[in-house]
Formats: sequence, C-alpha cells, structure tokens
Amino acid sequence: YTISGGSAVVMPAVSSNYSVTGTSTAGCVSAGSAISSVTVNALPLPSVTINSGSICTGQTFTFVPSGASTYTFSNGSLTVSPLSNTSYSVTGTSTAGCVSSTVAVGTVSVFATPIVSVSSGGICLGQTFTLLPTGGATCTFSSGTDTVSPLSDTSYSVTGTSTAGCVSSNTAVASVTVFAVPLVSVNGGSLCSGQIFTLVPSGASTYTFSSGSATVNPTSNASYSVTGSSTAGCVSTNTAVATITVFASPVLSINSGSICAGQT
Repeated sequence: YTISGGSAVVMPAVSSNYSVTGTSTAGCVSAGSAISSVTVNALPLPSVTINSGSICTGQTFTFVPSGASTYTFSNGSLTVSPLSNTSYSVTGTSTAGCVSSTVAVGTVSVFATPIVSVSSGGICLGQTFTLLPTGGATCTFSSGTDTVSPLSDTSYSVTGTSTAGCVSSNTAVASVTVFAVPLVSVNGGSLCSGQIFTLVPSGASTYTFSSGSATVNPTSNASYSVTGSSTAGCVSTNTAVATITVFASPVLSINSGSICAGQT
C-alpha cells in the first residue's frame, strides 16, 4: 500500500483525509484510491480530579472523581477498604473518547479502631463506684455516666471513640458487686457494783466498741455504743447501744456487845 501520509500511523492536528492506493503481487496498481477520514476532536483532554479522605479500620471509602465522563481506577473500583494509608490513581475519558493526560491521585488515611477495657469492682450498699475505662479518647456508658450506685450486682457496658472519631470494635463490660451493709445489735443487762459485764454484739464480722473492749466494769448505770463491719469491709449503718444497769452492793453492819456467862 501507498499512503498519502507516508505512514500507516498518523497524528494529525486537525481533521484530515488520507488516500491509499494498493499494488497487487503482479504489480497492478488499484484503479482508485481509498480515502480514510480521521476526525480530530477540538475539545481539550479531560482534566481529572479526585477526592481524598480518611476512614476507620474496617470501613470503606468512596472516591468521587470529576472532570471526565468515565473513569478508570488503579484498584479497579471507586470503593476501597484499605488496611493502612494508601494512594490510588485514576484516569478519565471524555465523551469523545479522549483520555486525560494526567493521572489524579486520591489518598485514603486509615485510623486505628480503639479497643476498650474497663474496671470492675465491689461496693457496699449505698456507696458509689467509678467506672475507669481505657483505650478510647471519649467513652459512652450504658449507665449514662461513669459513676454508678447500684442496689444489687450489676453489669455496665462501655464503648470508646478515638480522637479521629473511630468507635471501638469491642464493648467492654464492668461488673459491680454490691455487698450488704450489716445491721448490728447488742445485748444490755445489769450487774452488781464491782462485777464485769460482757457485751455480745451480733450482725457483723468484727465490731468496734465505744468502751474499747467487749468487757466493761461500770461503777454506775452506763450506755455503750457498738458498730460492726462485714467480711467485705462494709460498716454498719446503725450504731447499736447497750444499756447497763449497776446495782449497788449492800454495806452490812452488825451490833456488838457483852454478856455474862450463860446468857445469850
């Protein structure tokens, strides 16, 4: 073949026609010329832009390119879910089929998802317990606050959020055990002056006496207070009072005298 452009590959600046004649193996030239019309679109090449952004681990990110009619992504899709910071390239094609001369690059930053833990513990009935979570910049409590005062054994859930806004992948659970507060009672009684009285309290594990000891030796009517603590360390909400009545010991006297032998 003989091509008017001199080559089978042409790159015209404007729309052009090229003629082609052919010669057979016998040396016979074609009676006419074939015409090839190459249309050069006057439109500029598309200039593509693409958004960048960030996600939390496990999330997906959707690119939103602009500047062309269709797009080709280096990862094959406009939706990505990278495990670490990653860059993706995209080219665009216009409605005329012109491909962008530059490659747009979108960067996706991946922030770690926090793992939250929280303390458990025990309190005496009526006390408060403070939940102490770790792993998140801010935390959300099922109780609504980090300070709780349950009436019985209760569990509370906690989630955390990082400074990047990533919510924890796990839910931490705090168990709060509530120990009963002892109700103390103590015996009272009476004794004779000079005797010893033993206070016998009940309702707790250990006791504290206002007298300093369970054994007392009052010289007059007296009252003694007693508080108690459970094995869990809970102090009684009441103070038991023992009242001791002291009876005076009699003071004896007897007459003396003299008799004659044989008298009474």
